[in-house]
Amino acid sequence: MDRYSEKKIILQKIVVLISIAIFCGYITKIQANSGNNNSESSFDFPTTENKANINFTSVPDLFNWNIKYPQPGWEDAMDWFLGGMKKEGPDFMLNAGDVMDARWWNSKEQVLNMTNEWWGGFKKRFEDKDIEIYIAPGDHEYGDDQGLSKMDLNSVFAKQFVSIFNMPKNGPENMKGLAYSFTKGNVAVISVNTFENAGGHLSITVSGEQLRWLEEQLQKYQGKDFIIVQGHVPVLGPVASKSSSANMLEEGAESKFWKTMVKYGVDAYLCGEHHRITAKKYDGIWQIVHGALWGTHTRVNYLRGSVFDNSLKLELFRFSVEYSDAFIQADHPHRGPTNKPHKKVWVSNKTRAEGPKSVGELIIEKRENGNITTRATGEF
Repeated sequence: MDRYSEKKIILQKIVVLISIAIFCGYITKIQANSGNNNSESSFDFPTTENKANINFTSVPDLFNWNIKYPQPGWEDAMDWFLGGMKKEGPDFMLNAGDVMDARWWNSKEQVLNMTNEWWGGFKKRFEDKDIEIYIAPGDHEYGDDQGLSKMDLNSVFAKQFVSIFNMPKNGPENMKGLAYSFTKGNVAVISVNTFENAGGHLSITVSGEQLRWLEEQLQKYQGKDFIIVQGHVPVLGPVASKSSSANMLEEGAESKFWKTMVKYGVDAYLCGEHHRITAKKYDGIWQIVHGALWGTHTRVNYLRGSVFDNSLKLELFRFSVEYSDAFIQADHPHRGPTNKPHKKVWVSNKTRAEGPKSVGELIIEKRENGNITTRATGEF
């Protein structure tokens, strides 16, 4: 064989090897894309508003179940979601309560032990994702509906909430760490506790000392362009509801709480409890009920807020999650065998590729004579 033929054969072999390498790389890429991976490229969330001064998210009723950190069978999906939330709302996240199931009714010792374990894990989950989260107490933060009448326990729940979650301590004297406020740029956020001591039970209201404090905060923040209030339960009905005890604020739009927000021009009241989206405007305020149960609901949602110099944009997004047939049987002793979260949760390749879908957009603009809504689409 002459030297030319030898070189030709060597070149052909090189071409074959390169082709094989390219093909193997292509197959590897397909395999990587076909799995439920949590790589950075899988965070296909809508683009954050690059020109906004502040970006935040709101996700009430995120679990409503006792979910460990880490929770086997869940972490890939949660990494994808919370990684996306960090991109969508890098400044902070709002959570209007019901972080765990928390039906811990046996004793004060049980409340102390369980809240340290489960709430502590919830807090660490967000710390590890570097998400600054602001939580309002829900009924589950008092032991769920039955816990609202267990007066020997709900004060223990409240003290543990304050101690573990360490929310700002600038609220009324009787609710420091349970009700509070903060500002970011030209937006003010006030988080209220919609559960107050009424003697033999907790009433679903905002009244008395907390109401006076709320009015003081609203007066103080009149110089801010936009004011958002967060609380667990809706004020206005009717609202869509699923897998919920459907709690509502007592006296609704006739309550002093609502009338105080109207008086001082609150732009939006963000709440949860009902695990479905219902947005409505009344007396100049947008009440936005949102959130859903990870672990049982196949369609979940979140809200993204973008604050500009002269406008506030609120957008609702929805996407699907999938579950195994089996349920987490432990850690929910007061639940039936199928009234529990599923063992495995995942986000499909299709959903990851498409990303969450916008289902409504709201724009509120600053004007000299008061803020006005200039755009309201979809769920709004």
